[in-house]
Order: sequence, then structure tokens, then C-alpha cells
Amino acid sequence: MILALILATSLFLISVGSHLVILNAGHTLLEQNCSLLHKLGIALLVLFSHLTVAAFFAAGFWIGEELGLGGFRQAGAMTAMDYFYFSLINVTTLGLADIFPTDHLRVLAGVEALTGFALISCSAQLFWTMMHKGEKA
Repeated sequence: MILALILATSLFLISVGSHLVILNAGHTLLEQNCSLLHKLGIALLVLFSHLTVAAFFAAGFWIGEELGLGGFRQAGAMTAMDYFYFSLINVTTLGLADIFPTDHLRVLAGVEALTGFALISCSAQLFWTMMHKGEKA
């Protein structure tokens, strides 16, 4: 359990740190120009950031499984795409439950969902700022 918490906390910090750096780049772009093209570029940055966070956690789930912290229940052996798919569904807090973790990997899944919720809120703030700047332009 302690190892799962250490892994989850590490992934949380890496994810939040990278997301904030990318969002800061978005804010910098927005300060330079409020054009539609810049806003679409910022939207792509946000998408890239969320996909990166999902990839970090997917790697974390694979590492956790390799360390014996738990496994996954699904129809077959987990592939890289399965880890990424589960992570992407989990980080968005959608949680379809066609693949689900067992044992201590459930801790990692819970922390990922909390991380995703927090980061989606940060992204929403950037989108709100873009819309607000669009009204003044």
C-alpha cells in the first residue's frame, strides 16, 4: 500500500507540474494574441497536456503491475493501448469499468481520477479566460 501511495503521489506531482507548465505556455500565447488561430493552438496545448497526463498514469499502471501492486480484470492480457485507454477513461473521470484495477492499483486509479478532476478544472479556467478575452476584442 505504501509503494502504491508513493507511486500515485509521484505521478500526481509530475502530472500537475507538467500541466501547469503547459497551461502557462497557453496563457503566454493568449497574452500575445487573441486570434482564433492562437486560441485553437492553445486548445491543442490543453489536449496535449491531458493526453500526456494519461500517458504518465498509463506508465504508472504498467510499473505498478510489474511491481506486483495489483493487476487488471479484462478479457485478455493488457497491451500498451489498454493501459492508455484505461488511464484516459479514468483521468477524465468517465470510468467505463470495462477494464478495472485490482488490489493496490485501485489507489493509483483513485488518485488519477482526483488529478484529472483538478486538471480539467485548471483547463476550464484557461478556456474561460480565452472566452473572456474574446468578448473584449
